[in-house]
Order: sequence, then structure tokens, then C-alpha cells
Amino acid sequence: MPVNRLAQLVHGACLPFHLLRSLWEDRALRRRYLTVSVLQAAAIVGLAVLFTGSGKQVVETVAPGEWSEEHREEVERELEKARAELEEAEAGMERLRKLQKVAEGSGRLAGMAGADPEAVRAAVEKALKEAQAAEDRRRAARDAAESESERVERLMQKRKVQWMVYWAALLSSLQIAQWIVIALSRDFHTVLEREVSLRTGVTPEDEPLTPRVRLNLGWVRSKMKRRWRALVWFGLGVPVLWVARMALPWGRELFTVLMSLWGAWWFVVFTAGKSARAWSEQNPREPWFLRGWNMLTSRLPVLSVYGSLWTRQTSEVFSPAASVERRPWGLMGLAVVRALAALPLVKCFLRPFIPVAAAHLLTGAEPAAPEGHPSSGGTPG
Repeated sequence: MPVNRLAQLVHGACLPFHLLRSLWEDRALRRRYLTVSVLQAAAIVGLAVLFTGSGKQVVETVAPGEWSEEHREEVERELEKARAELEEAEAGMERLRKLQKVAEGSGRLAGMAGADPEAVRAAVEKALKEAQAAEDRRRAARDAAESESERVERLMQKRKVQWMVYWAALLSSLQIAQWIVIALSRDFHTVLEREVSLRTGVTPEDEPLTPRVRLNLGWVRSKMKRRWRALVWFGLGVPVLWVARMALPWGRELFTVLMSLWGAWWFVVFTAGKSARAWSEQNPREPWFLRGWNMLTSRLPVLSVYGSLWTRQTSEVFSPAASVERRPWGLMGLAVVRALAALPLVKCFLRPFIPVAAAHLLTGAEPAAPEGHPSSGGTPG
């Protein structure tokens, strides 16, 4: 493990790819890995197409005509026509302004030449009135053209929003399909994790098994429970951040930054929790935020009650939090790759390496266990 913090960050980010390279050196494992990952990706794409087709039909029921190709072409033609009318109206008004100046100049020249001033004035006024009337008509035509252009622009914007909705539906469909496929075929990833662990010198965390396509209801319940508890753990810190927002200058901007950092810290903790080693510490100390809270509120009994609640609710995660405090930079680098692995289809190829990488990072950061005291394994996230 590098000593430099930046090097540790890079090391944690590169570790899953080093594990992939180790697996790739074995022809049989490489074939198995590619078979599992490619079949999962194909199944995800197939399911996503079905889901996206249904979602598109639902969206199109809102305004079915506006999704047709004929409507798109019609809108584009109307937009071009409105723009041409607007340009013509602008050119016409410019010509009328020039005519007004010519009429005024002609009246002055006629007066200087000795013509009847009243007759000249009347003729000029008549010409100006006619020009003004024509200009009003041109202005009305221009306003109508601008209104039509704005209407067509709104229609175009609406179509852009509809396409954004469509692509969002596609991404959501990929995520849902990915969750279903991996939930049904996670045994194959478990086997790959075990093989990579054995090849890279870390004790496997799973027993040997024969992989098959199945829905592990126990795993699903554990996953849902873990997600709920993660939301609770994150939410318990929000009131404290809100108080900081009210008390400190630049509170709104600071609140956004603190919320992002708070969520990122928990994401790193859950990344460490992908390995059972993160849950095995027997008597971990309180995380940094509880130590800080207890120090600040030691003389305020009312606030210490909230600290007790916070401690009680988060005690389950003390062990992985302590692991992150011992080795934060490498785990932060791994968390970046885990975030990348959450993308649709990418997860099929990177998921087996995240728990093994976490185990490697945690192996050198484990505290010494008391002699004769058995360590208890946890459930990786």
C-alpha cells in the first residue's frame, strides 16, 4: 500500500482493474467471466427494450400526435415559414422608414423651390399617413410572425423535453433490468469473486457453490433492509447540517456542500462494507461525527439526548466506519470505481471485483484481534 495519500487514492481506484488483469491471465476464468458478463448485459438490454417500449407508449398517450414523425416535420416547416415572414416584415418596415425620410425631404425641397407650402404640407402629410398605415400593417404582420415563431419554438422545446423523458425512461429501464438480472444471477458473480480472491491471495468470504439462476429471497430482504437503514443513517445527520446552515455564514451554499460530503462519506463506508472484513471488528470506537457531537454537546443535556439516539441507531455500522477511518484514501478511490460500476451494463463487468478489492484494502488495516477471541463475520453490502 502506498504511503502518499494521492497514491493511495489512485491505488484504490486501480485495484479492481488489477484484479481483472489477474483473472484475465487464466483462460478458463477469462472465458467464464466473459460468458457471464456478456450474457448478463444482453439480458439487461433485452429487458430494457421491453420496459422502454411500454414506457414510451405511456408517454405517448399524453400527446400521441406530437410524437409522430409527420408532426415533427410539420413543426419544422411552420418554424421556417414563421422565420421567413418575420424577416420579410423587418425588411418591409426598413423600406417604409426610408420612404418616410424621402417624403419629408421632398416636402422641404418643394418649399424651397417656391411651391405652395400648404399644398406641399398636405401632400407630405397624406404620404406620411399612408406610409404610417402601411407601417402599422407591417408591424402587425411582424408581431403575428413573432408570435407564430414563439409558438413553434415552444413546440420544439416541448419535443426536446419529450425526448429527454424518453431517454430518462430508457436509463430507468436499464437500471431496473440490471437489478433484476443481477438479482437472479448473482451466484455467478459470487463464484468469480471467490476465484479472484484465491488467485490474489486473500481468504474468500463465500463458501464454494454451484451457481444457478435463482431469486434469493433472503438476499433481497437483506438488501432492502440495508437500503432502508442506510437512508436512516444518512437522515440522522441532516438535522445537524440544517442547524449549521442556520448558524453559519453562506449557509445555503455550505449546506449543499456539507450534504454532498456527508453522502459521499457514507458511500465510502458502504463501499468498505462490501467486504465482510469491514463488519468483523468486535469493539470499534464511535465514528468521528459522534465523537465530535458528544464533545460539543457534553454540557448540553438536551442535545446529548439526540446524540444517544444517533449512537444507538448507528452502532451497527461502527465497524465499517472505523475501517474507513483507518484507510480512507484507498477506499475513496475504490468508491469512485464503485460509482462508475453503478452505470447500466458496466456493473456486469466490474461488480465481482469490488468486494475483493475492498477485502484487499481492509486486510492491511484490520486491528489486532484479542487472543482467543473469535471474530464474527458480517454480511457484505
